[in-house]
Amino acid sequence: MKLYLNILKGVTFLFNKSLLKFVQSAIAEHPDKRVLSLSFENKKYFIKRRRGNGRNAFAKQNPSAAFWCEAYKIMTVNARLRLAPKLVLLDEDFFVMEAAGKTLQGVAKEAEYADVRQEAFEKAGQGLARLHAAGLHHGRPALRDIAYDREDGTITLLDWENEKKFVDAPAPVLDLFLFLHSCFREEWPDNALIDAAVAGYGSVEGSDQVFTALKAFIADHHTLFAVCHALTPFGWIDVVSVDKAKAYIAAL
Repeated sequence: MKLYLNILKGVTFLFNKSLLKFVQSAIAEHPDKRVLSLSFENKKYFIKRRRGNGRNAFAKQNPSAAFWCEAYKIMTVNARLRLAPKLVLLDEDFFVMEAAGKTLQGVAKEAEYADVRQEAFEKAGQGLARLHAAGLHHGRPALRDIAYDREDGTITLLDWENEKKFVDAPAPVLDLFLFLHSCFREEWPDNALIDAAVAGYGSVEGSDQVFTALKAFIADHHTLFAVCHALTPFGWIDVVSVDKAKAYIAAL
């Protein structure tokens, strides 16, 4: 934790004492919740606390490391390009972010977003590619961790705490594969939204190298993908989605 505190030293926010008291009251009312939403002065915020969620202990860092890693990554990203949530409060035990819109899961399913779905997914792909072009990565850009604000047409990547890797591959390659894998976990009638996201990614300079590396990643892990393909009859959603993502990538 000391490492992250030293890195964050000197970072300042426009301190809002009233908001701090409101946040502290909300936490006191819900002591067991890790993530809280609240409205303050007609604006929506999310609180994320420095504590575990009781799940994914194998796949994630310990709560303190994950908390400080996420805060640092958010501020690092936003210092270069506006793709992470805006932090308005940072405490040793929590931080507060401005709400950033509807997740892509909601955009893909909810009727009120039907007219902006293609645009949202295209901008999501473009945003992920811009992140990679800046020498940064997310860690797990699943649909639930990408938000679209239809009022200003912006994309925000959420949940920056994931840093564990289980296969040897460049971070942008894993980001792109995990994004596609997340898409194939959904039950959509066609690949139109996935195609839009891939087109958005491909519109950014340097994306060709990532696509090439992604195909190399598939080839280098032939055994792993062959095992997943063999297991698809069992219908396990994550395994089936790996197989679908692999087939889609091969056709790019």
